[in-house]
Amino acid sequence: MISQTADAFKIIEKDGVKYAEVQAFPEDVAVKCTAEDLTLVSPTKEQVLAKLERYGGCIVKNYLPKEKVDLIEQDVDALIIDGRKYNGSFLPTQTISVPAMCKKSLVTTEEFVCHPLNLAVSDAILGKENCFWVGDEVITGYSPAQHNSCISFRIGPGAPDQVLHRDDILHHNIRKHMDRYEYGTETAVGTVLALSKTTKQNGATRFVPGSHLWSHMRKPLKDEAVYAELERGDCFFMLASCYHGGSANTTESEYRTQVILFMTQGTLRQEENILLGTPLEYFKSLSLTAIKALGITMSYPFCGGVNGRDATALLMPEEYKKREKDDPYTSTYPGLVV
Repeated sequence: MISQTADAFKIIEKDGVKYAEVQAFPEDVAVKCTAEDLTLVSPTKEQVLAKLERYGGCIVKNYLPKEKVDLIEQDVDALIIDGRKYNGSFLPTQTISVPAMCKKSLVTTEEFVCHPLNLAVSDAILGKENCFWVGDEVITGYSPAQHNSCISFRIGPGAPDQVLHRDDILHHNIRKHMDRYEYGTETAVGTVLALSKTTKQNGATRFVPGSHLWSHMRKPLKDEAVYAELERGDCFFMLASCYHGGSANTTESEYRTQVILFMTQGTLRQEENILLGTPLEYFKSLSLTAIKALGITMSYPFCGGVNGRDATALLMPEEYKKREKDDPYTSTYPGLVV
């Protein structure tokens, strides 16, 4: 076993209680910003990336049209009846969720997971293309971003604050202090779609701007967080290295409903195992874009094959025939050492 955090804390004892003693990191500061600073309307990929580089989060207005939001909400309403309930240890007991939305709701997959801006931003941050020696040739292989998890949440009145946390703990992502954001350090990118008006009062996601630049063990403080308040159909982009958490629902009768999607690197294990228990016919009903976004096609070179071939051979034989003789690498060149 290898540990990158073996010296991150030391155990001390006070009054018979053992504590993890962690040093302070005064160089890691939260970035001051307003909702206006975070917000974009009809943005380009580059504009969203600029916000994520600086703040770690970005609000996009009118991300999906009303008719698409209506369809997703209809699926959530039908599924939430049998949704998962919580004991209050990490999520409030007032929470009901539907995990693995991408294998239960076709419209969620095709319209939300496959949203062009989500795919473009995720590939810019998470996509990998590298070169390797294979015999006497230098080859390159491209691994695009893939679905990591897609969960709908409905949180009711009385729910307390969720604790602040980073979602990249899933992949043991160890952070270092950065003066400026470095691409290649991220393991996941999240998008939060509002299916209802989301306010500070009814439980909007709060996050700590700038915490994606912090050292691994810098502890977030509650007063450093800002609230990602959204209108129905808006979306909040967030890097998984940003500290965040759901906030308290202090209303008497309002429910906050959202679908939260995370994309991850194509070379990493997905949080949700969407293959087990999903009928093959469901995957066959999806578009090629969706199949790729869900991480079902191959991450080149060679990762995720089915009997040595790309999954389209099984799911979309006609599509596979078009590319059957394609080079398994992005590019191939005879290599020269000089």
